[in-house]
Amino acid sequence: MLFQFKRNNKKDYAKADYFKGNLLQKFDEANLRLQYKCAHWLELKTAHLSRKSWIVILICFTLFTSGYSIYVIVDSFSQTATSTITIIPITKPANPKETGNELVKVNASISKIEYERIVDFRMYIDSLGRSPNGKKLQDSIMQHHSGLLDSLTKAENYYHSQFKN
Repeated sequence: MLFQFKRNNKKDYAKADYFKGNLLQKFDEANLRLQYKCAHWLELKTAHLSRKSWIVILICFTLFTSGYSIYVIVDSFSQTATSTITIIPITKPANPKETGNELVKVNASISKIEYERIVDFRMYIDSLGRSPNGKKLQDSIMQHHSGLLDSLTKAENYYHSQFKN
């Protein structure tokens, strides 16, 4: 029973070689060749430098990079920086949107004429989606008045709730 679940390692190596393929091998060879050429070119350009010049280059590099780092750190703490990030406190909006969970607390009643106007407007909004130009207009209305259909639904439900009491 144990031999049925044993892996065949030879097949795994064959799959790995197949996956690597010629294209990946050629890419690796080209990459190594390019690295060798760059290293050789850099060697030729710096072959004439002595030990003292290497030390001078190292000291100059260290001074310039540390000086620039110190400049960046000091500039970030100073108030005279030109690109500062302004922090605006978060405030509660004066008129927050309703989430739909609140009940409509209106003492006024909706007349039958107003209800018919609401139903007609809902049918008009729905009919806009049937043509390409109407669809653009419908999308524009929905974008600028995102809670419109919810408000219509609430008004219709309120009208129907008047007759249940």
